[in-house]
Amino acid sequence: MLNITTKTKHRDIFPEVVNLLDNSKKFFERIGASDMEKKVVEMRAQLNEPFYLLVAGEYNSGKSSFINAMCGERVLTDGPTPTTNRITLLTYGDKVEIKEVGDHLCQATYPMESLKDVTLVDTPGTNSIIIEHSALTESFVHRAELVLFVTSADHPFTESERQFLQFLKNKWGRKVLFILNKIDLKTPEELNEIINFLEKNCYRLLGFEPKILAVSAREAYRAKVEGNKELLDKSKIVEVENFIFDKLDLDTKIDFKLVSPLKYLFNVFTELQHNLSEKVNKCNTDIKSIERFETRLKNKKHDMQEYTLKYKDEIKLVFSRLKEKLDNFLNSYVTIKSVTFSKVGREKIDEKFKREVYGLLNPQVDLDRIIDDVVDYVARNNRALWDLARDHIEKEVGYDRRAGSILDGHAERHYDDRKHEIEIALKSRSKEFRELDIDRESERINSSVQGGFISFLVTEAFAIGIGVSAIMIFSWIVPPPVTIGISVALAAIGFAILPKRRKTFRNEFIKRTDAICERFVEFMKFEIDKAIDRVIEDISNNISSYRDLRWTEREEIVRQVSEVNMLLESVKTLMRKSGLS
Repeated sequence: MLNITTKTKHRDIFPEVVNLLDNSKKFFERIGASDMEKKVVEMRAQLNEPFYLLVAGEYNSGKSSFINAMCGERVLTDGPTPTTNRITLLTYGDKVEIKEVGDHLCQATYPMESLKDVTLVDTPGTNSIIIEHSALTESFVHRAELVLFVTSADHPFTESERQFLQFLKNKWGRKVLFILNKIDLKTPEELNEIINFLEKNCYRLLGFEPKILAVSAREAYRAKVEGNKELLDKSKIVEVENFIFDKLDLDTKIDFKLVSPLKYLFNVFTELQHNLSEKVNKCNTDIKSIERFETRLKNKKHDMQEYTLKYKDEIKLVFSRLKEKLDNFLNSYVTIKSVTFSKVGREKIDEKFKREVYGLLNPQVDLDRIIDDVVDYVARNNRALWDLARDHIEKEVGYDRRAGSILDGHAERHYDDRKHEIEIALKSRSKEFRELDIDRESERINSSVQGGFISFLVTEAFAIGIGVSAIMIFSWIVPPPVTIGISVALAAIGFAILPKRRKTFRNEFIKRTDAICERFVEFMKFEIDKAIDRVIEDISNNISSYRDLRWTEREEIVRQVSEVNMLLESVKTLMRKSGLS
C-alpha cells in the first residue's frame, strides 16, 4: 500500500488538480453538499500547507509516546488509558507550546527542523470506548497525505485495527506505513513472527503488502533524554526518522499531496454517481407509477359512469310503474260499465285516482330514494378516490410532505362540498315531477270521465229519442230498419266517447310523464358525470403536481449526473497522469 519509487514526478499536474478542486467546490456548493464542499476547500488550502503525517492506532499502542520519542521531549501527554481526546497538529516552532485552535483541535509547536516540511497529527485511539474519539480520527483522515499506523507488538493487528485499515483502504485509499511499537517487549524471533503475521494477514484481509518499521518508542525517548547512542540504535527510531523525514523527499511529498485529493474525489464522485443514478431510477419509477395511477383513474371514471347507468334504469322504472298503475286504474275504473253501474262521482274518482295511482309506491318518494343513493355513491367514491390517491403517494411512490398536504386539503374540502352540491341540484330538478300534480291530474281525469259520461248519456238519450220519434212519426215514410240503424249508429257513437276521452287523457299523461322522465334522466346523468369529472380532474391535477415535482427533481439530478461524469472523468485523467491507474 506504500510504495516509494524514483518515478518521474508530477508537479506539472499541480495546476490541473487545483482547477479540479475549484470546480468540485463550485459543484458541491451548487448542490448544497456543505460537508463535501468544506472538505474540498480544506484540501485546496492543504496543497499549500505542510505535509500531513497522521499518526493513528489503538489507544495504548504508543502513538503519543512515538511522537515524543522523535522529539526527544514529552511534548504530548501519554499513558496507559485514552489520554488524547482531540486532534493535535505538531508543527515547527521556536518553543514548545500547545494551544487550542478549535473544537477538539490543538496546535502544538516544537523546535525540530524536520517539522518545517512535515506536520505530525496525533489522533485519539481508533478503539476508544469514547465514540467521539474514533469519530475525530476518522473525520481527519481525508486531510492526511500519509498515515503512520502504530500497532503494538504485544497485541498486533486486532479486529478494531483491521476495521480502521479497511476504512482507510476502501473509503480514502490512503498510503499507510506500519509502525510496530514496543519491540523491546519481544525477542528477535518473536518479532519476525509478528512481522510475518502482519504481512500475511494484511494481504489476506486487506489485499496489500504493508511497509513495516519496527521501533521501541520507550527506549528511543529514554536514549535521547540520556544521550545513550547504543540504546538509540537498539530502539530503531533513527531508521524510522530517516524514512519519514529523508526518504520522503519534496517530490514524493508533492505526489502524495496530489494523490490525496484525487483519491478522495474519485471515491466521492464514484459513490455520488451511483447514488444519483439510483435517484434518477427512483424518479423514473415514481413518474411511471403516477402515470399508471392516472390511467387507473381514467378506468375508475369509466367504471363509475357505467355503474351510474343503473340509476337511469331505476328512474325509468319509477315512471314505468306510474304508467302501469295509470293503465290499471283506467281499465278498472274508467269504463262505461264501471261508471254506469258504480255511479262514480267526482270525489270517488279523485280518491281512487290518488289511491291507486299516487298512493303506495309514491313516485316522488322513489325519486328521492334514488337521489339519496346517487349522492351517497358519488360522495363515497369521491372520498375513496382521494384516499386511493393519498395511499398511492404514501405507499407506492413515497410520501412527500408537500404533496400529502395538498391531497389532504382537497380531500377534506371537496368531500362535503360536492356531496351537498349534487344533492341540491338533483333534488331541485326532481321537483319537476310535481308538474304531475295529484289534484290537477285528479281534476283532469274527473273532467274527462264526467264529460265523457255526460256526453255518453246525452248521445244515448238522443239516439233513443230519434229512434222512438222516427218510428212513431216517420214510419209511414222511412222503413223501420233504417230508423233503427240510425239509432244504433248514434248509440255506438255514444259508447265510443268515454274510451276516446280515456285514451286522450292517457296519451297526454304519458306524454307529460315521458318528457319529465327524459329531462330528469339527462339532468341526473349530466350532474353525475360532472361530479365524477370534477373529482377525477381535482385528483389528477394534484397528482400531476407531484409528478411535475418528480420531473423537476429528475431534471436537476440528470444535470448533476452530467457534471459528476465530467468531474469524475477529469479525476481519472489526472490519476492516469499521476500513475494511480
